[in-house]
Amino acid sequence: MHHAGDEAFFFEALPVVLTVSRLPQPLQDTPGAVTVIDAEQIAATGYRDLARLLRLVPGMQVGQERGNDQWVTYHGLGSDYPNQMQVLIDGRSVYSPYYFGGADWGALPIAIEDIERIEVVRGSDSAAYGSNAFLGVVNIITRHTAAEAGSSAHVNLGSNGIADAGGRLVMQDGPLGLRLSVHRQHDHGMPGTHDGRDIRVLNLRGDLRLGEHDELTLSAGLSEGERDMGYPDVLFDSSGTRTARHLDRSLHLRWRHSPGPDEEWSLAYYHNRERTRDEWFVDSSRNIDAITDPAARAYLLDAKRIPVNNNRNSRRDNLELQHRFRASDSMQVLWGAEWRRDWLDAPFLFYGKSAQSQHEWRLFTNLEWRLAPAWLLNAGAMAERIDEDRVRLAPRLFLNWQAGGTQTWRAGWSRAWRQPTLFEREADVRIVHKGEVLNYRFRPNPDIKPQRIDAFEIGFLDVLQDGAGLFDLRIFHERIQDLVLRSAVTQTDPLSVDGLPVANPPVVQQVLGSSRWQNHPHEVQLNGLEYQLRFRPWTDGELIFNHTLIHVSSGERAVRDSVAPYTAGLTWLQRFGAWQGSLSVLRMGPIEAGSGYVQGFRYQVPAYTTLDLSVARSLRVGNTPVELRLSGINLLGRHQELVHRPLQFARGDRPATEVGRQIHLSLRASF
Repeated sequence: MHHAGDEAFFFEALPVVLTVSRLPQPLQDTPGAVTVIDAEQIAATGYRDLARLLRLVPGMQVGQERGNDQWVTYHGLGSDYPNQMQVLIDGRSVYSPYYFGGADWGALPIAIEDIERIEVVRGSDSAAYGSNAFLGVVNIITRHTAAEAGSSAHVNLGSNGIADAGGRLVMQDGPLGLRLSVHRQHDHGMPGTHDGRDIRVLNLRGDLRLGEHDELTLSAGLSEGERDMGYPDVLFDSSGTRTARHLDRSLHLRWRHSPGPDEEWSLAYYHNRERTRDEWFVDSSRNIDAITDPAARAYLLDAKRIPVNNNRNSRRDNLELQHRFRASDSMQVLWGAEWRRDWLDAPFLFYGKSAQSQHEWRLFTNLEWRLAPAWLLNAGAMAERIDEDRVRLAPRLFLNWQAGGTQTWRAGWSRAWRQPTLFEREADVRIVHKGEVLNYRFRPNPDIKPQRIDAFEIGFLDVLQDGAGLFDLRIFHERIQDLVLRSAVTQTDPLSVDGLPVANPPVVQQVLGSSRWQNHPHEVQLNGLEYQLRFRPWTDGELIFNHTLIHVSSGERAVRDSVAPYTAGLTWLQRFGAWQGSLSVLRMGPIEAGSGYVQGFRYQVPAYTTLDLSVARSLRVGNTPVELRLSGINLLGRHQELVHRPLQFARGDRPATEVGRQIHLSLRASF
């Protein structure tokens, strides 16, 4: 690794990251902005939910509509399930093919205790990871078994029925390392909301050293559980209260061959399988006080209970080959190929159609070339073909200038595409009663086009004096064309839908309407800056300040309001002898985001501030190290973060979905 002047001393504290270009690079060499959350910071927060950690990352916009799930985007533009950002666990995509797409943050098959660090690429990274990395990447990297110190067990008890428990068993036998993790997460959710959960997670990781140059890693995971869903006060009971059940399984095999320190071959295969049962009844007689027409009321009272569901089964198979090598003293290169098949069976979501499938092929390369001691060029590209679409090229070019012993400037451009999901392209959801279409909820759009982004970035990274912290700035200009949005569709034939008559009077159709995913006709621009300042003003203490400002240019207000204009956070981490603590104050700007759909209805959630605190004491009970921790989130009280539109429509201006305090006490023992 080459450095300019005396910078090596200052950059020693900077972590080597793996995600941005797939090449191992220190932060000052990467083609883009990266935030790293390490295991120590993860533990210090006391968080029970992985996604809440991302509130500490500049540019991330995270919220909760209910207690058992998280809504996570980078720079907003999110829908019911934000799907603009790739989410990986050890390089395995957990960006799901089902329903709206995105990651199911409430049921990720991973234990927080197994995480070594989280690398967040802030900015488009399709040159390395393809379509789903349209706005960024979150890569959750688990700890290698050779780095494990021992086994542990923990229990959490607290408000709102919190009762978590888990354990980790680590074994080493010569070249073989094994780790088995089990975890149960249980609570009753937020007061007044039907959002309890009971999630069980099991993970197995094995690392086998086959010789001096080869290693085989196996990871297997299972997540199963129940989550309470729905609201009792929604018109027609269209989001009825029920309990959804899921069973997700994964298997990940990776072989690494390293002939030398500067070369590595990698061959990986993974298989994900998801099964969800989420069904209820639409009751057309429920909550219809606003319907005054006698004929309409008579029809609705007669229709009664109609079964609907979001049931789905999905599978993903993925095969990837990758080769990294050093072409010269000044250049390292990586190339690779990937094949993926997604399969989704959801009869209710694709009316009258068999299971849907999608094939993807990718070729990618990334190059790091040190042009001079202070100048570094990063170039990369992804050639990607998804089903019958033409080959799309996602290039990236960055130039880094390491101007002094502690400072790096970078400037770059990238282009990326995001393919519509299976649901966005083929969704066909109809509520049928007595041979009539009561509501044609979703319509397919086979002509929908991929959305495109051209992202321009200027960045600055400075390591503070004596390695006491760092300052990381990203200034961005992002231009998006053909943005995929959920839009209302006018009923072109009010008498029938593909031969099925529309209910008469069609009151449900009139109120709920039809929608489909369409390309926004105008360009959307995101302009702004985000920065993070980390510094250590006193012994064993660290302050982390994040701030983001975004201006959205769009001809449609709904698009502009789907991005919070600002976010900010201040975190204080402190050690004092056997005591450890963290305090975070988080601020989120106003945003029109959430789930559900009511034709023509809009609601902007006001800005809010929240406070999180965690304090821990380490001690020994005999020869056993023990940690006792008290943690709380949302300590400033109840507030609204997202909107469920059908419920909000019924409640008017009064906040309909609020999250509140959670306080829990945890005990952890290591063996």
